[in-house]
Amino acid sequence: MHRLFYALILLFFSFSSHAAEVDDLYQATAPVSTQQQKERDELAPELLKQVLIKVVGNQSKVSEANIAPVLANAQQLVERYEYIRNNIEAADLTQPDQLSLRLSFDKNAVNDVIQKLGMPRWGKVRPDVLVWLATDIEGEQTLQGLENIPQFIFKSLQQAAQARGLPILMPLMDLQDQSALSVEDISSMNDEAIQAASERYRADEILIINMSVSNDTAKITWQSGTDESSQRWRSEGLVDASISKGLGVLVDTLATEYAQHSLPTDTGNTFPIQIDEVNNYGDFSKVMAYLNQIDSIENIRVNNLGDNILDLDIRYSGDPDVLNRILSVGGLLTELTSAEQATTDKKYYRLTP
Repeated sequence: MHRLFYALILLFFSFSSHAAEVDDLYQATAPVSTQQQKERDELAPELLKQVLIKVVGNQSKVSEANIAPVLANAQQLVERYEYIRNNIEAADLTQPDQLSLRLSFDKNAVNDVIQKLGMPRWGKVRPDVLVWLATDIEGEQTLQGLENIPQFIFKSLQQAAQARGLPILMPLMDLQDQSALSVEDISSMNDEAIQAASERYRADEILIINMSVSNDTAKITWQSGTDESSQRWRSEGLVDASISKGLGVLVDTLATEYAQHSLPTDTGNTFPIQIDEVNNYGDFSKVMAYLNQIDSIENIRVNNLGDNILDLDIRYSGDPDVLNRILSVGGLLTELTSAEQATTDKKYYRLTP
């Protein structure tokens, strides 16, 4: 039932939606043995640090900052708490109750801390990552999809992505995927075949994973992207730790591209844009709904809507180059470039059908 549910979500997201929106950036969870306040207070600093890492995006930025005074007062930033019965969520009532504590921290207070410490902040609109995973488990090679991936790998990958606020997609591995891609294509990093197979999912990023598992230990080779700018790295250790470490490298890299670094006085900047192919009110509403999701955008002024063209002035905080990259997330807007357009401050886009 759970796999079918995830498959339906994936189908809807991959073929109907344009942007991934992470809605739990200011929450963190940890297992507990009691529901007493003492244990909540003891866990608050650890969970606040998890939230800081998730919102900042780059773990090293948090490690380098002086967050000790903030963590010492973590309880003051807690907005609410709740307990989760893990075995009920997993639909396994044969096991005794296993509790986790979820703390939700005040968004404005956390953002204020991040800004005062001079760290960047990565908003809730984030690039979705399509994961092509080839495994060698005790000598058996498999190209994994949503329906056949071993639970211990799926759970580790899902938890690592959620802990870092990264939206991930697993391919369906239906007949279309199986005819387009083989385990050998992933093992050999066949960029051309992987890129072609990925087009149907419309993901912002492609992550290729080759994982060898033996005696609960994983050796993993990672690759992000399929072009000349692709990067490779390795991780090794227990399955959970190796996946968490390797995925963390990708998140750190993405955060350097998409996190906004702004000062308290860095507000009110104007970013003029023109969007072509806005043909009706539905198109207009789609564009405005998307722009209003972006955290660094403070206000949007409509200058003109006519002849299938939408002219906007966007007031924002942060770096305009970062904002431009964020606008490309989800593929809703495609940037247009020409020699004439390069001479103006205005950015030009086309609304993707």
